Amino acid sequence: LPENLFESEFFGHEKGSFTGATSQRIGLIEAADGSSLFLDEMGEMPLSMQVKLLHFLENGAFRRVGATRDRKSDVRIIAATNRPLELDVKDGRFRTDLFYRLNVVSFHLPPLRERREDIEPLIDFFLERLKQKFDRPQLRLSDEARSELEAHEWRGNVRELRNTLERTVVLTADDEVKTIYGISRNTEISDSSQSAETISTTTKLEPLAEIEKQHILRVLQEVGGKRERAAAILGITSRTLYRKLQEFSFKN
Repeated sequence: LPENLFESEFFGHEKGSFTGATSQRIGLIEAADGSSLFLDEMGEMPLSMQVKLLHFLENGAFRRVGATRDRKSDVRIIAATNRPLELDVKDGRFRTDLFYRLNVVSFHLPPLRERREDIEPLIDFFLERLKQKFDRPQLRLSDEARSELEAHEWRGNVRELRNTLERTVVLTADDEVKTIYGISRNTEISDSSQSAETISTTTKLEPLAEIEKQHILRVLQEVGGKRERAAAILGITSRTLYRKLQEFSFKN
């Protein structure tokens, strides 16, 4: 969130309070009155924003941008971070008072590779969402593909798993997913001081845009150049397919 929009997004603004404020707007704090507000990546919040958030947490009061009176909001703040905030406090990157104000009850979520029992239900959850997103109700994973996902280390945690599944679905034309895209199968990186020269792979690593282009061409070839059919298989609109073909500089 850009720093200059923090107050407006969080606390709202009055009509005419700044250029572009053509109407009154309720902020997140006010909208969440009587409920909870989840703030992700707290460690990335600039110090100037931390001051404004701390003031609200201490007083339960806020003021819309351009307003002349305070308002109250009863909100439970749930914050998450992937950074060690204790170290940020010591280094002066995170306010001590805000840290202790937020750190009432804390939970440490281990990385996904340390809770492997969560991988299978997460796969099923994201796969169901992708079926709906791309309107592909028959989509399923082969046993080999599922085993590969369950065995991966997932150093990028849930985000990596989700993005890998979505990339794979986009690049798979069939209803059954047999190949997982984006997982290195022939590269083992140890925690020791292994040099880069010793790491090898049997497949050429291509940019995602190039992989997408080749896959779209393959699907078009399989369906005899029928764009509507190709778009349906790819899970995109015919208009999007046409735009992508233009980007690839292909002619009719």
